[in-house]
Amino acid sequence: MTKKNSKLKEYNKQMFRDYKKSIKHAIFDETLTLYILRPIAFIFVKLFYPTSITPNQVSLMTTIVGITSAYFFSRGDVVSFVIAGSLYFFSMVLDCVDGMIARLKNNGTAVGRIIDGVSDYIVGTSIYIGMGIGFGKGLINVKFLPFSYWWFIIIAAFSHIIHAMLVDYYRSEFMSHGLGKQTSTWEEKEKFTTELNVIKHQKGKLFEKILIIVYLGYSRLQLFKVDDQEVYDRETYYNYNKLLIKLWFWIGPTASAFIIIISAFLFRPIIFFAFTIGLANIYMIILWIIQVNVNKKILIKNKNL
Repeated sequence: MTKKNSKLKEYNKQMFRDYKKSIKHAIFDETLTLYILRPIAFIFVKLFYPTSITPNQVSLMTTIVGITSAYFFSRGDVVSFVIAGSLYFFSMVLDCVDGMIARLKNNGTAVGRIIDGVSDYIVGTSIYIGMGIGFGKGLINVKFLPFSYWWFIIIAAFSHIIHAMLVDYYRSEFMSHGLGKQTSTWEEKEKFTTELNVIKHQKGKLFEKILIIVYLGYSRLQLFKVDDQEVYDRETYYNYNKLLIKLWFWIGPTASAFIIIISAFLFRPIIFFAFTIGLANIYMIILWIIQVNVNKKILIKNKNL
């Protein structure tokens, strides 16, 4: 092996090590995120890494690109929808970059995670509003809808939020109870409640207080029927849920975003409505029933041990 080939091989190994370090546990990511978005995002990670750009600044870039995408959706014509879909895809790539940089530089914060989540919701809300305005321009055929397209936008947005909340909740629970890689949603709520109590009377931390209050509200929605912290045997939880968590990912935020992008490129909103309001909701209900029964079985099994 020549010296040049040896250096190239070592460089490739280092790149692979950096990539592995920058991503979450493989089972934590949605399938489309892991195999499509993160490899592309890593290119930007390597570009941003030597600079002073922070993960929170990347989150701001994500928000700006997402809102720009929403603007092009609002124009309502074919070319604008293609541009909007492309920008939305780019915002999803950037949404991966902030966390990957934080893991490589080991400078991620709890508040940074909340900022990332808030950015996602700002972009998502903007996209739905943009599409609604775009449909109103009359350039897209929405006459197949039995009533106002705005109602379909609202129902689709609400469905998207519910899907995202459930996927986020069961992913966090799997990482906690099945892998021991992070705290559970319940423990996260307790941790941020304590943090809020600490900074509540401190001056100059209004932004952090607002973000934590928003996150706690989100957590309470996820835990709306959980009165006590649930404790599971890790191995049992992992074995019972390793397939279910992968099934949940197919109605996660990334899957829904890809459907929006495909609909935009094809200029066919029926694809978006049929998936988000129809197929994904039926899938969610069936999977949720299975998930609840599986977790009950685990708790019963734990009691019998």
